[in-house]
Amino acid sequence: MDTNRLIAVLACALSLAACGRDGARTGASSAESHAPGTTLATTAGACGTYTPGTPGVIRTFCNGPVTVKAFVAGKEYDLSGGTCATEAGLFNVNLGVVSTADLGGPRPDYFGLSVPSETSHFSNATLTLNVGGKAYALTSNSGDVSPAGGTFTGAAMGDSAPVTGSFTC
Repeated sequence: MDTNRLIAVLACALSLAACGRDGARTGASSAESHAPGTTLATTAGACGTYTPGTPGVIRTFCNGPVTVKAFVAGKEYDLSGGTCATEAGLFNVNLGVVSTADLGGPRPDYFGLSVPSETSHFSNATLTLNVGGKAYALTSNSGDVSPAGGTFTGAAMGDSAPVTGSFTC
């Protein structure tokens, strides 16, 4: 058998052998593969495993003091590692991975809230929550904010899942 044919046979044999492995069935995790549409992951990776600038990853907020407790349709989610900041007249809370549809696999956790800095009570703020691999845009929302933390409530656009929660800075 010539060398090229032997290499082809070995490559096929190795591919078939890999089919029975658990890793071959589940694919790479979201954190391991950011190529658009290439991951077969069923759960998102931890915040720190995502690199800003890779396809679908805009920015990360992983190591700050912020914690968020959110309830989506009655299910509780506890998030940590974000930041609270006042800049350009806005009070912003960000926690997790800011991602786009170009990120393969399930969406990683993210919480984002932006309100005018002089606000203590808000209605219809910019409020986004990604948990459990799903994104929720809360276009109808309200809550209270302070430099120490706050609360929020709303309904997810297109889903109508009730969302409530609190955050601490």
